[in-house]
Amino acid sequence: MAWLEESGSSQGDQLRKSDLARLLGTGVIVTVCVMLLGIFRPALYVHVEHKAFDVLFSQTRLREPGPVPVLVSIDDKALNLLGQWPWPRITLAGVISRLQEAGVRNVVLDLVLSNRDQTSPRVVLESLLKSPELARTMAGRPQAELDFDQALAQSLASVPTVLGYKLLFSPTAVQYPCILRPLQTEAIVPPFFRLHEAQSVICALPALARTAVSGGFINAAHDLDGVIRRVPLMAVHDSNLLPGLTLAMVRLAEGKDAVLGSDQDGGFVQLGRNRIHTDDQGNMLLRFRGPSGTFETISAADILKGPLPDLSGRIAILGPTAAGLGDNHVTPLDRSFPGIEIHATALDNILQNDFLRRPSWAVGAEAVSVMALGFLSTLLIITCGPLTCVAGLVGGSLGLWSASLWLLDVPGYWISPLPAVFVLVLNLAVLSLIKYGIEEHKLRIRSQQLLHTQDAIILGLTSLAETRDPETGGHIRRTQEYVRALAQRLARQPKYKHVLTPGTIDLLYKCAPLHDIGKVGIADSILLKPDRLTDEEFTEMQRHTILGADTLADAARHTTHGAEQSFLALARDIAVSHHEKWDGSGYPYGLAGEEIPLGGRLMALADVYDALVTKRVYKEAMTHEEAVKIITQGRGVHFDPAVVDAFLESETRFRDILTRYS
Repeated sequence: MAWLEESGSSQGDQLRKSDLARLLGTGVIVTVCVMLLGIFRPALYVHVEHKAFDVLFSQTRLREPGPVPVLVSIDDKALNLLGQWPWPRITLAGVISRLQEAGVRNVVLDLVLSNRDQTSPRVVLESLLKSPELARTMAGRPQAELDFDQALAQSLASVPTVLGYKLLFSPTAVQYPCILRPLQTEAIVPPFFRLHEAQSVICALPALARTAVSGGFINAAHDLDGVIRRVPLMAVHDSNLLPGLTLAMVRLAEGKDAVLGSDQDGGFVQLGRNRIHTDDQGNMLLRFRGPSGTFETISAADILKGPLPDLSGRIAILGPTAAGLGDNHVTPLDRSFPGIEIHATALDNILQNDFLRRPSWAVGAEAVSVMALGFLSTLLIITCGPLTCVAGLVGGSLGLWSASLWLLDVPGYWISPLPAVFVLVLNLAVLSLIKYGIEEHKLRIRSQQLLHTQDAIILGLTSLAETRDPETGGHIRRTQEYVRALAQRLARQPKYKHVLTPGTIDLLYKCAPLHDIGKVGIADSILLKPDRLTDEEFTEMQRHTILGADTLADAARHTTHGAEQSFLALARDIAVSHHEKWDGSGYPYGLAGEEIPLGGRLMALADVYDALVTKRVYKEAMTHEEAVKIITQGRGVHFDPAVVDAFLESETRFRDILTRYS
């Protein structure tokens, strides 16, 4: 006995260890998968991460813009006043001259002026077949009156100006003569960087580029979802390291050349005291100051026609903002953000040394957090209940979100909380499902053990009955099979389809052996009497139905489990009613028709059939055919007609059962 208890204990411990190993192994697999997801970064993951960044950034404190950038917009007001775009270059020259009068330090043109101005008188003269009369008429006039490009060039020479140009990353048959001012020629880029390499450039007219002091490309850096979160500071073309428009502005303002390098946070561009960290493609992550309209904006029409504001020492960025000119972009804070305001944001970030960065150690930090939280969440799910696990998940997610928010808001580091949150959610979902499956498996085993125990008890009770009457044991086994055969056949009828379910039929099969349990209380002198019973003895014999029903009812009162109560209630119905008759002439209560429980009606036919075809102490056995005839005659009198019909359809099966358990 002691050996048995020890063996059972060891088996239980082994099962628990195997379940623990399964949960731990699954937690490790989930953690590694999420860690690899954060390292290899597929497109869908990056898209979700971008959205997480947008939500997180919207919760940071917005900084006030600095005093240096001022936007001069080619807006709807300017278009209404000065005509449709593009304006004659003489008009642009006038705007720049007025900005010089207002005291600006530098002017930045977020425009690509790559072609000659077709409205210039010189161009018009060239198109009029070089008429001698017109040539004499225009002779002696200043060049600025004849060539608007020359007029613009003179204005550009009056104030330090940065011109924009555009990089092309696909082959083009058109080659533009360009004057570029690269950061480095024959650039040697540090190994950290994998900069964009342009194949050609659309640049400003040489006459304009020569008078401007600097230039930079105006290409945007949209993410895959079309949102601008960063700007490219540099790119490579023909082995030249070219600055973006923002970097060209800072380079001019600081009077320093740019140096590329890398440190513990990744790659950077050094301009004097300013160290601007970028990703490996040279993109700077922007800290937006707010939605569009955050920076001071003046219409070009007001600059040209109105009183001049004091713009002393400021950098004026001139470019389009009108909706029809198509230079509006989507940012994390706005759906329509002008391009000149993106350049102003980048310039202000650098001048105030207040920008965001994605450090080179970010992926490693995210991987470490995934491993730590994956392990902790696995232990939590293994050892705690569902409410504690959910509370841990919510608390951990909020903690991760708060930590990422603080890092983004204060030191300006973008460390994504997404992979760590993923591992928490996936571990909770997957491990909880596995844990539920393990518990459900254990519950199923316990249920099977209870069913086996229940079956053993039933067999024990029937064995007890068999000690009183040797014939009772075979009778019980046969009637059990008869009842199942009848129930399965009857279940095919529409009336009983939803009543006699497989579960109910199984219960009937298990309850059937208890139908004669009450005979244990009948005296041997009556139970084993070989002669016909007297009226008094028959009345006493009828009491076995009541005795059996009372015994089972008493057992039902001592259990609170619903399944056990259903089993005992069904067994009681069979025990008390299997001697009732369809016409109401049976015992003990004289029930008639469908007042008799269905289990009792099935058992009635099974009981009578077995009594007819087997030998008893008081009679010889009948043939199967004789029994079928008697039962058929009892249709609608002794037996339920539907049950008799089911019996007639199952004759062969009844005969096989009789042979097998004879």
